[in-house]
Amino acid sequence: MPGKAAHVQLTPFVPNRDTPLLESWLRRPHVSRWWGDPLKALEEASRPPAGGDEALIAVDGVPVGYVRWQVPAREELDAAGLHELSDDIVDIDIAIGEADLLGRGIGSRVLSILRDRLTRDGGSTVMLATSVDNARAVRAYEKAGFVRRRQFVDTDGGSYWLMVSDATPG
Repeated sequence: MPGKAAHVQLTPFVPNRDTPLLESWLRRPHVSRWWGDPLKALEEASRPPAGGDEALIAVDGVPVGYVRWQVPAREELDAAGLHELSDDIVDIDIAIGEADLLGRGIGSRVLSILRDRLTRDGGSTVMLATSVDNARAVRAYEKAGFVRRRQFVDTDGGSYWLMVSDATPG
């Protein structure tokens, strides 16, 4: 099992190769609890992210999770009551698929790597939304430099934290 010295990186997500692995993670209870219906999540993940990309999270070369980032449509932001967010904000979705690797700092390290990449690509602000009940995710996101801006109710009816970070190297 990887420790603190483990090498964490983003590797290209290749749909033909990686979709079955993503589906297996989406079906695991520790992921589906937060991502919802695995088939619906997989269908959403199968659409290319608008203004973003997707990647596998690898630890010491072994895929352990998934991350995607996109520029959400203005209609989606407004439907969730997030009127104050700019049209060019980048939204990140992340899942650590291997339950035994939760709580080891992998998520926060990936978010720092991705924020640095977005900065190099000219990004300014990135956001995450996580359930107010997902304390583990909130801690990881805060460790990566995201701050809780406010709570909101998403279109699925759940209460979420809006967490935001300037896309500056950290």
